[in-house]
Amino acid sequence: MAEAAWLSSGPGFFPAVVGPHFEQLCRDWVAHFAAPETLGGLPIDVSYGTVSDPANRASYEVDVVVQGAVGQDNGVLLALGECKWGQVMGVGHLERLRGIRDLLAGRGTDVSQVRLVCFSGAGFTPELWAAEERGEAVLVGLDRLYGGE
Repeated sequence: MAEAAWLSSGPGFFPAVVGPHFEQLCRDWVAHFAAPETLGGLPIDVSYGTVSDPANRASYEVDVVVQGAVGQDNGVLLALGECKWGQVMGVGHLERLRGIRDLLAGRGTDVSQVRLVCFSGAGFTPELWAAEERGEAVLVGLDRLYGGE
């Protein structure tokens, strides 16, 4: 009986329960464990949000939004992050974050310090690892979430 219940709840359980919990875990990691070097500054406010795109009649959820301090400047937008528990993340996820960053820049938000962060419980494609090597993204997997900065 219990096995049947778990099997039938599977498709809805992960997006409704595990996904949001993983997103909160990632925000907690940023707020309490990430090194300032990881984000380019000291996090002050870690949250989530939605960015609207009226031109395309769309809105985009942002799982991790980090405001912080760089030197004496408080309130700097440090990072935008995407969290995926059961999905290997690829360049498409990074492109989505770039698009959100560009929308914010178009509204006058200073995005000069923004780091684009991908959090994954399932890993990253080789192309996304290459993007991190080029300094285009910060990748945070389970090993880093549970034991690193």
